[in-house]
Amino acid sequence: MPAIRRTLVVSAGALIAAAVVILPASTGLAAERTPMLSYDFTGFAPAAVQSTPAEAAAPAQIAAVQTEAAEPVARLDEASVTCMAKVVHHEAGNQSRTGKVAVAQTLMNRLKAGGRFGSTICEVANQPGQYFKTASYRPQKDDTWEAAVDVARDTLNGDEDQVVPGAIFFRAAYAPPTSFFRSRQRLAAVGDHVFYR
Repeated sequence: MPAIRRTLVVSAGALIAAAVVILPASTGLAAERTPMLSYDFTGFAPAAVQSTPAEAAAPAQIAAVQTEAAEPVARLDEASVTCMAKVVHHEAGNQSRTGKVAVAQTLMNRLKAGGRFGSTICEVANQPGQYFKTASYRPQKDDTWEAAVDVARDTLNGDEDQVVPGAIFFRAAYAPPTSFFRSRQRLAAVGDHVFYR
């Protein structure tokens, strides 16, 4: 049974890895690939699975696909970097790098929410009633702007550790929570913001 389970885990992993590599290009989002959530199939074991010769050769092919998918995106979409940097600068320009990253990661988490908030970083940033119109925001190009751009690039590349995993909302810590936030799961306070799921 362990050999059968291993084959199934590798095959399922191949499907996910192939989807990560192929789907963004086929949907026109190749320039804005984001790190995908990982899935653990170790507990899954069907009653009977037969291994075929093609599946026996699959591990080498799967390793190549997973290596390609795990590499950071070398070329970032500049529009996404700019939109995210504007949100980071506006919402957390006076915060530590950790506070800036936490805000940036809320945009990434919203992007991963299956289109609920938008299908690109700019759509997420410009969703009505959430942040602001990024096209009208023209920050001074100083050190705080450069720090926001740096955080945006690193976050989009997946180079930052999760600060508040799963956070999709935040509010200013000085403001009392509204009924909207009282109905959400509070995750953590980072700098001047409180983050929620």
